[in-house]
Amino acid sequence: MEFSNLVGVSGQVIQGSLVRSNLVCSNMLVDNYVKSSRQFTADTGCELLVIGGQGSEKDCIVVNKKIIKYLPELGTKRVAATSVKVGRKVFVAGGAEELGAVAYNTCEVFDLNEQTQWNPLPCMFESRKFCGSGVIGDCIYVTGGRNTEMLSSCEKFDIHSNKWTKINNMLHVRSYHGTVVCNDSLYCIGGSGGNKALSSCERYDVKSDVWNEIAPLNQARSGLTCVILDGNIYAIGGSDKKNLSTVECYEPRADKWRFVASLSKELNRPSSCVVGNKIYVVGGHLKDGSISKSVEVYDPTSDEWTTAFEMENPVLNATVVAI
Repeated sequence: MEFSNLVGVSGQVIQGSLVRSNLVCSNMLVDNYVKSSRQFTADTGCELLVIGGQGSEKDCIVVNKKIIKYLPELGTKRVAATSVKVGRKVFVAGGAEELGAVAYNTCEVFDLNEQTQWNPLPCMFESRKFCGSGVIGDCIYVTGGRNTEMLSSCEKFDIHSNKWTKINNMLHVRSYHGTVVCNDSLYCIGGSGGNKALSSCERYDVKSDVWNEIAPLNQARSGLTCVILDGNIYAIGGSDKKNLSTVECYEPRADKWRFVASLSKELNRPSSCVVGNKIYVVGGHLKDGSISKSVEVYDPTSDEWTTAFEMENPVLNATVVAI
């Protein structure tokens, strides 16, 4: 059913004299309409789920082109959390109530099929915000971040046993970094090591529980966002004393970074995911200190960025997954 048709049908029914005179009936129709619109959103297979962030700490917003729908709120306010999607479930870990608040070790999960509520999960060993995450096999890996200090610690959550286990620390403390999974290995890219942006990157071997250095970025960057596309790692935006628009692409076989087309604007701490073989970058801090509402899209075929649309509200320190 087309969204416009659904609105039209609902509008026609609500105009009926019986409904106008019956508040209970009217409310039931509105409730059914909301449920139907959410189901529409969940079934298209080409959406972004924007979770938490400054000014929208409990919001879970599904964005499908220019259509925006709200899913049930998070159980806890979350800024600077991390998220992954496994099957039809979305997992969120860490973050904080607000930007300057103490980091959480709490986690929660949402079933996209049921779409009823977020449910709590066992807590991580370490409280952390501005951390990263990725999925390998049946485990969710969470890396670095910060609480009262920068962290090199990492841990994994077994989805089936519902338990957290510590893994070896990274070679460097990292927060505001990128974390992705490529060829069943975990990669941590750039970030902040304290007082400066990092160009260093490292790879975690799941079987040996060992971290190794890989080629550094051409440009140090903290507050970047990272994705995997066509087997390559993209490091997008961030800052190094000033906001960056530059984007780098890493080819694992060659162990080399190269620059690709830059964003249309300098963005620090944006969020991103891949949908339909394109990279979507949401929000972020602009160089003038304001917060972006834009969703930018990268097409690797043409090596071009375009602005797809704008969100209703600015987005910063949110976490995004493709659903």
